[in-house]
Amino acid sequence: MNNDEILKKIQRRARMNQRNRLDARFLNTMGFLVAKGFLHVNYEIQHYPNKRISIKDAIWAGRNVEPRILEVLPAAILRLDRHFDFNPKIHKELILPLAQLRKGEAEGNEFMGIPYQKLKQWRDIKLQDRRTKTQKEKRVMKTYRLRPDVIAYLEKIAKEQGRTVTDCLEARILG
Repeated sequence: MNNDEILKKIQRRARMNQRNRLDARFLNTMGFLVAKGFLHVNYEIQHYPNKRISIKDAIWAGRNVEPRILEVLPAAILRLDRHFDFNPKIHKELILPLAQLRKGEAEGNEFMGIPYQKLKQWRDIKLQDRRTKTQKEKRVMKTYRLRPDVIAYLEKIAKEQGRTVTDCLEARILG
């Protein structure tokens, strides 16, 4: 292959990449991920914080335009599952990485050629949307049966400190 053929091939790929960057699949996916704080770009892009994203479209955008999308996709699905159309019967390649991310395992399966270590780093990042919690911050419902006098004492302390009963219990337990 001579230099002219290589140059033509590079120019053809650049034109195709430019066209793909205008595709709605890419714009919707990237606009959502940027709006939520998973990715950052150095150009102006429309933010879509409430968009419902098709996983098929997100995978297309990751393969054809921006590989970083594939890197953050499992963590985004884990953290913002209501925004994605995840179906375990259709998206079988995501089942194991999602389960491993959910459990916080040290080692895991790759997703579309991206090692698990790169996927794992996105699991607990702080997002711009303060309503979404990291896996470490999510509360777990547990029920304990306490005597009425203990509950009254906890409520008294909570009222004095201007906190919730749960905050007071956590503070007492954790020191």
